[in-house]
Amino acid sequence: MKILIAIDGSPQSFYSIQALAHFGPVDELALVHALHFPDLNHPMIPPDIRENAMQEMENTLRPKGEALLEQCLSGLPTRVGKVKRIHQIGFPAMVILDTAKSVKPDLIMMGARGLGPIKELVLGSVSHRVLLHAPCSTLTVKNPFPALQHLLMPIEGKEDAECLLHYLFSLPFVTKPRISVMSVWPQPQLPWPETLSQSKLLEEHALAHARDMAEEVAQQAEAKHFSSQAIVGLGDPAFAILEQAKIIKPDLIMVGSHGRHGLSGFLLGSVSHSLVHQATAPVLVVRSSGS
Repeated sequence: MKILIAIDGSPQSFYSIQALAHFGPVDELALVHALHFPDLNHPMIPPDIRENAMQEMENTLRPKGEALLEQCLSGLPTRVGKVKRIHQIGFPAMVILDTAKSVKPDLIMMGARGLGPIKELVLGSVSHRVLLHAPCSTLTVKNPFPALQHLLMPIEGKEDAECLLHYLFSLPFVTKPRISVMSVWPQPQLPWPETLSQSKLLEEHALAHARDMAEEVAQQAEAKHFSSQAIVGLGDPAFAILEQAKIIKPDLIMVGSHGRHGLSGFLLGSVSHSLVHQATAPVLVVRSSGS
């Protein structure tokens, strides 16, 4: 397995290093740190002064970045194989994405350290941009990640479930976690009172279908020696998943990207977007090969 970890010196980026302990062996690891300088290309700043300022900033920040990478290297598990250090000047998100295109990792790990208006930990701009445009699956970590014993896997449909199972079975877990497979019926409301009976009938059939699908996926995980259970939710999918996560407290949430294809190349759909931004547990967004 090839992994890329983005390092910026925040506690959250070190939590990504901590996450490596739950996977192994890692055949190749790329540690990426970007030196981001302010834009000094302004007509009021003479070229010689601009060049001197840039050189001074690099002379100050590059040794700190090298020390940061050395600190990360010293904390790597023994199961990590070849390690490549990337230390480049540029906007961090672009450095990470460009490195991912050349290294071609199976997974990008990164911390999220942005603060919302009420001091709630949400995604920073770099993490958000990488999530939207990453060429592979991504793991976003906001909090310490000391254990991986329980994984919550929401599924949207058959194709989504197949993609998630394929990725789940490919992950080199040190210890296989137990899996909670969750399917959510979004419960659309028909607009006329006269259709209430049809709504209830539709809900009964939909919930039964959701249960059957979740149980089938759980059985496939069981066949690969994962302890598994099926869970069915009702209502807004993102809200239902987040509420379920509060109850069962998984160590990791794994969800499909459901993003758009084409020129935009966005990785995140609305549900995965909400989970990455609002869940306290690490979130692994799986990008299908066709995304």
